[in-house]
Amino acid sequence: MSDQPSDVSVPHSVRGLSIVPDAWLATIMNRDVHRITGVWEEQEGITTLQELRQLTLRPGFAYAKIATQEVRTSHQLEECGFRIVDTALTLETPRLRHVGTAGPLVRLATSNDAPRVVDIARQSFRYSRFHVDPDIPLSLADEIKARWAGNFFSRQRGDYMVVAEHDGRVVGFLQLIAAAEQVLMIDLVAVLPDFRGLGLAAAMIGFASMTCGHPRMVRVGTQSANLPSLALYYKLGFQVVSSSHIFHHHGPSR
Repeated sequence: MSDQPSDVSVPHSVRGLSIVPDAWLATIMNRDVHRITGVWEEQEGITTLQELRQLTLRPGFAYAKIATQEVRTSHQLEECGFRIVDTALTLETPRLRHVGTAGPLVRLATSNDAPRVVDIARQSFRYSRFHVDPDIPLSLADEIKARWAGNFFSRQRGDYMVVAEHDGRVVGFLQLIAAAEQVLMIDLVAVLPDFRGLGLAAAMIGFASMTCGHPRMVRVGTQSANLPSLALYYKLGFQVVSSSHIFHHHGPSR
């Protein structure tokens, strides 16, 4: 999945690297938030380091997603005080397997499902980069995920939402984005802890692959530490296609 909804502000370019304000996350975290994008280039020299160090001296939060092979860029971020909190994996499959046909009631979400979906999101994530960062309170990490899921119902993020019911109650959801070239991206997937192991996530993914457009490829992102999710995706036929380190930096308190 994508890390979170991001602002579309014009980035402040730092040659090969860019510093982009993230207004959505800043509102939730109640501090300035910036996303670092791009790849550090040798010829940037001290200029890039000065820009990044100036940013990290100010109160706020900054993050970056850097491909694991871009070791020089990772080293420069570490020199500026960024720390790895997660290694993200991207997986893809052109054809799902072992999704089954029977089982839970799975359907497209309606606006009436919004409160329940938001509540599930607030309770169900433990491996996200926000949850594993010891400098982010768990209550704040939960709120980020809740607002992220809620963005679907306010038409701010996501193209499809699938829900799974158990005994007439929604207990899981799957938020999806229709990307370019007929790629269907799993943005968020969650099942309440008491209802895991029942095949709900697989059923929702299978339903989405047949109902949400006509995807040529299904793509998902997850954390290397999230072994239960990785086991599910491997079972469904996904294969890892790329990996990235996720860096966080917390500036001084106001």
